[in-house]
This record gives sequence, structure tokens and C-alpha cells, in this order.
Amino acid sequence: MEHQTPKKATLADPTIRILIADNHAILVDSLQVLLKTFADMEVVGCALEEGAAVALAVELRPDVAIVGHNVPGMNGVETTRQIRRRAPATRVLMLSMHAGPEYVYQGFRAGADGYVIKAARATEVLDAVRRISRGNRYMSEAVSDLVIGDITAEGCAAGDPLGRLTDRERDVLRLTAEGKSSAAAAKALGLSPKTVESYRSRIKHKLEVRDITALVKFAIRHGIASVDS
Repeated sequence: MEHQTPKKATLADPTIRILIADNHAILVDSLQVLLKTFADMEVVGCALEEGAAVALAVELRPDVAIVGHNVPGMNGVETTRQIRRRAPATRVLMLSMHAGPEYVYQGFRAGADGYVIKAARATEVLDAVRRISRGNRYMSEAVSDLVIGDITAEGCAAGDPLGRLTDRERDVLRLTAEGKSSAAAAKALGLSPKTVESYRSRIKHKLEVRDITALVKFAIRHGIASVDS
């Protein structure tokens, strides 16, 4: 992907309202300081965990949410999915340590508009924010054309298995992958343990898997839960 150095903003440029969500406070603080130096950018909120990120997106309706991917306490894929569902006008830039096709694919399938590697230079982050705020998509330079090809091929071949699940089934799948018992999952969702078991059976049938181990692997592979959960 061709990369251009982002131009400096002028006073005529519209202000891009930004939410930053990552569990690393030093990264959040650094991004906030960086973005505040540009006239066309305004940081309207910061969050260090998933629930707060979604709540702030709903409350503040930022133009762009920068979301950390696959970090403890911040499941970037699920956060992105929830933000796009509950604040659909907000564009999402996923910030990740991973350039592998499975991670990039997870991000875009969840609704991300851009994907940038954390090792990227600050100018690339700025470029990505501006581009997706204008309705474009952005793929980090660190993600090769081969990876993009793999994502496209996988998407065409595999379809969207998550699309077979209801929102409640996704909740049950996430809690299952996080190691929650039927009783604990039931308490978290306001259901009975028997109902949770029924959901698990239905999920296994829809995803064509036989046991809980396979469900956990599926959840991690598709970004419903992370290996740090």
C-alpha cells in the first residue's frame, strides 16, 4: 500500500473527535498528547477497559475510536463490534501488535475501518485517523499484500460463521471461552444455568463443533475472546 506523509491541518479543516481505548495508560497518554498538537484533532475521551470504551462511544459519539487489539481487559475485536453496533457513525481504527492475517481479518470482520500496527510511526497513525474519518479504509504498511490476499481468500471461502449466532449466543460463547461455568455465565447474563447449557448446545450445533474445547478455539480464532482472557 502506497504511503503518503499526512499534510498538516489548516484552520479550515473540520475537527476530528477521537476516543482512545487501550489498557496501556502510557500509550493512551502518549496518543492524547500527540493528537492534541494537531488543529484538526480533538481527543474527547479515553478508556482503559472494554466496558468504559463502549459506554464512552455511545455517550460521546466520536468520529473515530482508536481501539487496542488483543490486550488484557480490552478485547479489541469485541469492543469494535459493540461500538459499531451501538454507535454506528463512529469509525474504528484498530491498533495492534499483530500483523498476521488472522488478527487483521478479525478486526475488519468486527467492523474496523482501519488497522495499524503499534510499531508504526506516529505519522502513519495520523494518516490513518484522517483517512478513515473521511470514510476510507486504511491498512497498515506493515501488513503485506500477501496478508491482504489471504484475508480476501479466507473471507470468500469461510463466509461469516459468527453471522449464524445471535447476540445472546455470542455472549454465552465469550463467557464460555473465558472459562466461566454455566452457573457463573448464567449469573452474568441473568439467565438460569439450564438456559446457558441450552445456548451452548445450540452454538455447538450451529458452528458444527463437538465440545467446549473446540468452542474456545473458535472464540479465540474469531476474536470473541483473547488468549489473555
